[in-house]
Amino acid sequence: MDKYVKVPVFPIAKYLTAKERNHMPAPMKPVSFRFGADEIHVDAVLDCDRGVSRKVGGRGFRFVCKVRWESNDAEHMKESVLWYDDFLQEWFVEVLKSRAPADWDMAADLSGVGDLEDG
Repeated sequence: MDKYVKVPVFPIAKYLTAKERNHMPAPMKPVSFRFGADEIHVDAVLDCDRGVSRKVGGRGFRFVCKVRWESNDAEHMKESVLWYDDFLQEWFVEVLKSRAPADWDMAADLSGVGDLEDG
C-alpha cells in the first residue's frame, strides 16, 4: 500500500484585506505555486478552514483550491488541497509517495510522525 508524504511547496501568496478576511480565516491565500517542474495557478479558493493533516502530520489552514496547470501541451484543471502550517510557517501538499515529483528532495519522509522517541 502506497503511503502519503508531505511535499513542501513554495507558493506566491497574497495577503488578504480586512474585507476579504471576513470570508476566510487565514491571513493570506495562495495565488500560484511550483510542484516539480510545473507551475500551478490557483484560480479560486473554494474553502478555507483550520484543520489537521492526518495523512502526513501538520496543522493550520486547509485551502481547497481550484487549480490549473499546463503539462505536455495540454491544460489541466482539478480541485486540490493546500496546507499552510502556521506554527512551522510552511506550505505543503499531501501526495502519494509514488506520485511525488522527482525533485521533491526537500520533503521529509514522515512515516514516524507521532511516534515518541525513547530517551
